[in-house]
Amino acid sequence: MSCPDRRLVADLVALSTVEGLSITEAARRLCMTRQGLYKVVKMLRREGYLLEGPTIKLSQKAREQLSLALQDLLKYFKITSITLVGYVTSGLGEGAFYLSLEGYRRGFEKNLGFSPYLGTLNIKLEPESIYRRRYLDALPGIYIPGFSNGFRTYGGVKAFRARVGDVEAAVIIPERTHHSIDVIEVIAPVKLREVLNLKDGDRLDVEVYL
Repeated sequence: MSCPDRRLVADLVALSTVEGLSITEAARRLCMTRQGLYKVVKMLRREGYLLEGPTIKLSQKAREQLSLALQDLLKYFKITSITLVGYVTSGLGEGAFYLSLEGYRRGFEKNLGFSPYLGTLNIKLEPESIYRRRYLDALPGIYIPGFSNGFRTYGGVKAFRARVGDVEAAVIIPERTHHSIDVIEVIAPVKLREVLNLKDGDRLDVEVYL
């Protein structure tokens, strides 16, 4: 990483702590003069890292830069996985349909090395795990591209290898999902409810590899 890149990351990290604030309020929080911060903001907007508007708002380009920095930090601190804890819950039954589509099945087989059982295991996370869950939004994971069957277009899916009990699995985050941040979907080559003897309300640990 070059010196300009290091300065860029430092600026983006600082601005991420004041996102949504006006320049005046952000400058106060960051112990900077308004003129000094405005100069930084103007430059970052010109380069596409901040969106135009009355408040500080990071662009997708900035989030991707921060994602790279996060990967470097995780490697430095030797953090290779996180454990998410929650309770088994029933979904809407849509997982089986989507996992039955050839486009997704081929993508999972190619990128994860297994053909998933037709159905997802939904887990509602404990509050403490929701913060760790946000790592998955910031990291690239394993991308399974979307596809079209000629009638409908299906979005891509981000996946992370995982372990549930002694079963190799994956946590998936579809680009288009009705689930809130406190629910994760887990796929595996077997029916997890049967193999692990699970029912709604059971507490479960999921180790997610970053």
